[in-house]
Amino acid sequence: MEVIAVPKSEITLIYNGVEYSGSGSDYLWTDTLADLQIKLPKDVKLVCCMTCRHGNMCPYGNVENELFCTKEMIITSKEDMCDLFDQTDPFEARAVASLDYCDDFIYQSDEYYTYNDYLYQLSKKETNE
Repeated sequence: MEVIAVPKSEITLIYNGVEYSGSGSDYLWTDTLADLQIKLPKDVKLVCCMTCRHGNMCPYGNVENELFCTKEMIITSKEDMCDLFDQTDPFEARAVASLDYCDDFIYQSDEYYTYNDYLYQLSKKETNE
């Protein structure tokens, strides 16, 4: 019998004295943060690079806790992200951590393309609720 280890991630947030925990099996934390968002009060929204419209993943492979900020760019497809990586070296200038945030934060929405799976994972969690 072969045992296969499934990676697990967990995150805990204390809000107004109440502890909320999210968990997932995605080492990139998209499903973990989506799980946490579902468990938070409806009027509380997570603000971090993973939930931001400008927080994009690498189209050539991802690393845990690494996103790329595109706040002064318009990203409309995976190809736009490929062009960014093909034409520049975004690692030093654009790399951000998943839980970072800044004053340019804008929530992801279906109206704007963001190359990360957070909204997809959130939608899956909401559907299963």
